Amino acid sequence: MSDEISLPPIVDETLENGLQIILARREGVPLCAVRLLVRAGAALDPAGRHGLAHLVAQAARRGTARRSGREVDEEVEGLGAELGAGADEDASYFGLSAPSEFLSELIDVVADVVAGPTFPAGELSRIRRREVASLAHLLDEPGAVADRATIAAVFGKHPYGHPVDGRARHLAASTRADVTGFHRRWFGPRNAVLVVVGALDPAAALRLVRRKLGGWRSPAEPAPELGAPADPSREVVIVDRPDATQAQVRVAVPAFARASPEYFPALVANAVFGGGFTSRLMEAVRVNRGLSYGVRSRFAASRAAGFFYMSSFTKNESAAELVELLLSEAARFRDGGPTEEELERTRAYLCGLYPLALETHDQVADKLTEVALYGVDRDEVAGYRARVRAVTPSDCAEVARRHFPVERGVVVAVGPARQLEKSFARFGPVRVVSGKSLV
Repeated sequence: MSDEISLPPIVDETLENGLQIILARREGVPLCAVRLLVRAGAALDPAGRHGLAHLVAQAARRGTARRSGREVDEEVEGLGAELGAGADEDASYFGLSAPSEFLSELIDVVADVVAGPTFPAGELSRIRRREVASLAHLLDEPGAVADRATIAAVFGKHPYGHPVDGRARHLAASTRADVTGFHRRWFGPRNAVLVVVGALDPAAALRLVRRKLGGWRSPAEPAPELGAPADPSREVVIVDRPDATQAQVRVAVPAFARASPEYFPALVANAVFGGGFTSRLMEAVRVNRGLSYGVRSRFAASRAAGFFYMSSFTKNESAAELVELLLSEAARFRDGGPTEEELERTRAYLCGLYPLALETHDQVADKLTEVALYGVDRDEVAGYRARVRAVTPSDCAEVARRHFPVERGVVVAVGPARQLEKSFARFGPVRVVSGKSLV
């Protein structure tokens, strides 16, 4: 089997207004996938307005200078498409797919929504109420509460230290002026990348993009480069749920940015350690000790930084035992790395799985968008298998030594503080918070 994975022919262009364009001609299915990202994510949310980038992305499609929200919906539905919009910590995303004959209409709609939203007051108010109500329901999901507590504990006051969908009180306080101000400040062609993948003529597509987006002008500021977060002190955060019979548990620590050369060793190391059903953690926690049905670990990497975490749940009485086991398995992996058999099995699994993530035009468009956002060399896609196969046991041990939370990092539990506090004190100073403070 060849290690090389071929991307379709790609045309790169930058318009005079600064908009970066990536066009990929991919024969076969007569569809086109369009993505327009703006480097304006939740990390740019102002203080007291966490969730603003998310709100802007959700509201942008609800009316422009040329179309009402209903007209946007009707036009998208008429194309047989679905317009997706959202944000993460680094960027806001807009995208849709449809038959290639509608490429002009696809680009026109997405350009209109991103460059010319008017944020009608009634629509914005409706979306804000919807998002606030959605956050209120999160209190009934202990896993989601644990994830929010983990992000806050790992990143602290770093711009990544709040959830992308924000906090209810911040969203409720956000005004139309906040929304239009965020859009005006950050949404501009110099912060944007347009990706089009599918059955297209690149020259014709480029002329089309020039016509639709070449006149986009904006006073938007360049998106700032963020620094790395400070390493948090070892502490235990217990989110008090007095009536819970099970505890959600997280152990986490800051790690590297997505473009780091540690990405591939970490990818392989985590797949062996806690990335799947045959992982070390699953064997130790579920099979050998019967502490939980589910356990996993993951490196989550963004543009400026990332974090590593272990995640599981168990009955309250065994929650501290579960954390002890997670930490001891992390230390064992750090000290010994994977066996050759574990490594070979994992490398084969990852290499076999990867092409399945690049089968459709949408998947290729998403990958090219990701590569552009994170500043990753595009050759990484073609060379994925070779880079995975090059990872050694010592590479895995080294990445575990640097990033597994054995002696540092934070321990988070969601459960009854009265029952957990004493047993968790062995892991560090305990801080008890309410679930409402995270939502």
